Amino acid sequence: MGVVGRVCVCIGACGALVLSLFLATTSASAQSALLDALSTRVTLAHPSGSPAVVAVEQIIRSGDTVATDQTGRAVVTYPDGSTALLEENSALTIEFVRTSAGDYVIRMQQTLGRVWYAVTRAVTLGSRYEVHSAGMASVIRAGSDSYVSVSPSGETTIVTISGTVDTTANDFDLSIPAGSSTTVSAARSVPQPNTPAPNTPVPTPSATPAPIRSPTSAFALLPPLPTSAPTKPKTPSPTLPVATPKPVPAPMPASTPQLKDKFGPRKDAPGQPPPKTTSVR
Repeated sequence: MGVVGRVCVCIGACGALVLSLFLATTSASAQSALLDALSTRVTLAHPSGSPAVVAVEQIIRSGDTVATDQTGRAVVTYPDGSTALLEENSALTIEFVRTSAGDYVIRMQQTLGRVWYAVTRAVTLGSRYEVHSAGMASVIRAGSDSYVSVSPSGETTIVTISGTVDTTANDFDLSIPAGSSTTVSAARSVPQPNTPAPNTPVPTPSATPAPIRSPTSAFALLPPLPTSAPTKPKTPSPTLPVATPKPVPAPMPASTPQLKDKFGPRKDAPGQPPPKTTSVR
């Protein structure tokens, strides 16, 4: 073998090695996702390990479980740009079923809470994202936005924001278009699409938990209770004659003591002798 042949063999061997490393790297990256904790507290558990608190960006492998508590929020980003946003008190187990070219299948088992799913249009025809819960299995199509809520009792609610979500529950198939939703209980039931009224606002993911209905809100449609017992009409009492006030005698004037005249008793005062008369001759 000449020098040229040896050089060609070396180049071919190096190329094969680089290609194998590239394929291995591509396959490994396709079987992983990126986890970011948006707020504490977020945990990541491997299939054979205990949950660990996520403080920095983490790599998710097949079979890992992401969970948040009452203050935690996290986002999972897949290699094609699709995302899954976990709100408070949520749990999601991620499994990479198939990651070959043109057949990228991700299966997510949601056991609790509310998770927002956004699947990009870059997903190939044979690829899909599946969401499973205790009562249903859904396939989110490319270019679709939706969220799934799972209660502690296993009741699952799916709301489609844009695109279409195909749902299977208890052997019944249902397509949920944009602006519609369906609720499936953990018991055997037939899913039915629910179309909200026009201009109904759709909740958006936020840092605050979803509002909790007040226990008294279930009685909002009942008629108001009377604040007091009805009162009977009052019967007017008979008119009594008005008493005429009796005349009150005027008080007797107090006796005024007689005052002595400055020049002696008056001659015409009672009890005085008559005045003497003198005749003039």
